[in-house]
Amino acid sequence: MDASANDLRMLRYVAEITRRLAKMLSRTRYQMLVYFLEMTAVEADSLAAEQDRSAEAGKPPRN
Repeated sequence: MDASANDLRMLRYVAEITRRLAKMLSRTRYQMLVYFLEMTAVEADSLAAEQDRSAEAGKPPRN
């Protein structure tokens, strides 16, 4: 597995874990922390999607 695929997996893992943590904390008084965790998850997903598009753009088209 190349480094870019590993990076994508890590970014998606970060997004998944931060969403789970945000969900657990959403029932507490730490709403600002929940907000920051959710924004971290969104940013990680966005970066992964951007890298995925960049990787796809560099590949030859499929027939």
